Amino acid sequence: MSTESDHHHSQSEGNVVCPKCLLSNSASAAFCAACGAPIGMVATIDPIQHIHAEGFAYRAAIDGPPNRIVLIGMWLVFGSMALMGPGVLIGGSGMPLIQVIIFNLVSVCSIVILYRTTRNYIVKTRLADAGHV
Repeated sequence: MSTESDHHHSQSEGNVVCPKCLLSNSASAAFCAACGAPIGMVATIDPIQHIHAEGFAYRAAIDGPPNRIVLIGMWLVFGSMALMGPGVLIGGSGMPLIQVIIFNLVSVCSIVILYRTTRNYIVKTRLADAGHV
């Protein structure tokens, strides 16, 4: 039995275990091969990979289990951006057209993210409540 555990230990030496799905990945991997979660320090330092790591966090918030703190955090982050577009339309008469378009695109994207996050929270909370009844 000790040879089997020694063999397993030598195989996993130098590998990084994904905190989300517990798959053993190579030490040089920045993201998990199975679920795409950021696992390496490079994923948070490299600017391009940092974008992918943030995207993973937002997707996890939208698709994950219901969590009230995630819902509140998403509203704090994206709520002001969602109000930016209508605010520019109302009070930004002296702004260039391209800037108005960009602000409104950001606003629409923020509204979609908030809608999906809130809908996910409500639906999954109801399903969890129905399963416990």
